[in-house]
Amino acid sequence: MSLLQPVAVPVFDHTPEHAHSSPHKGDERCPWCDQAIPHEKFSAIRDRIAQKEREQHAAMTARLKEDFAREKAELAARLQTEAKLALEAELAARLKAAEEARLSAEASRLTAEAALSQQRELAEQEKTVAVLAEQAKAFDERQKLQEKLALLQKQIENKTAQEIGEGPEADLFELLRGAFEGDRIRRVAKGLQGADVIHEVIRNGQVCGKIVYDSKSRNAWKNEFVTKLRADQLGERAEHAILSCNKLPQGAQQIHVQDGVIIANPQRVLALAQILRRHVLETHELRVGNEKRDEKTAELYAFITSDRCKQLLEQITLQAQRMLELEAAEERAHRVTWDKRSKLIRSVQKVHSDLCFEIERVIGTGECAAADEKP
Repeated sequence: MSLLQPVAVPVFDHTPEHAHSSPHKGDERCPWCDQAIPHEKFSAIRDRIAQKEREQHAAMTARLKEDFAREKAELAARLQTEAKLALEAELAARLKAAEEARLSAEASRLTAEAALSQQRELAEQEKTVAVLAEQAKAFDERQKLQEKLALLQKQIENKTAQEIGEGPEADLFELLRGAFEGDRIRRVAKGLQGADVIHEVIRNGQVCGKIVYDSKSRNAWKNEFVTKLRADQLGERAEHAILSCNKLPQGAQQIHVQDGVIIANPQRVLALAQILRRHVLETHELRVGNEKRDEKTAELYAFITSDRCKQLLEQITLQAQRMLELEAAEERAHRVTWDKRSKLIRSVQKVHSDLCFEIERVIGTGECAAADEKP
């Protein structure tokens, strides 16, 4: 439909009748009847036509926008529906694949668990057999050790005092050599003059000082032990002397200083050796005079015999003892567990044997009995 279609507009002509026969010069013509009309009417008619065209254009534009919006919404809804269906299909496919993978993994896990359970049972049986063998072996070794201990006890009863002291002296030597690998530690042979063990403190290849040791394992205390070791100390020009003895002078406990010699229980010797070795190194580094060195030594000996030092050494011994007790308790717990496991295994074997016996009794075959007899 054309936007310029004529619209019936009433025309009111106020001109005289004789004027219709000849139009005025300069007048406009009506777009519908092609008659001459004044310019003002022509402008009004043209404005109404333009207004009408604008209204029709606005209505058409609004209708087109509505149609476009409706088609757009329909298209969006259709696309959303199609996308939702595609997403649901994809999710269903993924869920199906995941479920298949889960079932496959579950089957693999069950198979692995079955194989692992079988291997564990075989390992437990082998361990039980090994434990029983170890227990039998340990029992035999315990019997041999008891016999050897009884023999050693008889030998100790017949040993002389010098032979009895040989063992603690060797133990002291090995203890010092293991603790101070960089130092020079040697034993003095029996029958020769001198202390039992000579300890030369070494740093950077240079001898910084000496510590001498004697080891006595006697049932009674003698002051000659101190006199002899003091003389050996002076002969070696050693800074310190330690007497390891299980019997101390009357009234002394664990550590005691007498005539410049430190008397100590064998359990305290290593800790004292570490303290004295550090003192030797520090005095050597400082290169102090004899008077100053004697003061430092006296001060050190006073600390060694003090209650504070005794408490610290007792703490060291206590913690070490607790560690040993913990290790022993752990070993006992393991043995209890092994014994319980062995009893359970033997019980299972007995039930299995009874089951095979009953089956054999019912069906009258000897297959189960033959299977039980196999190792």
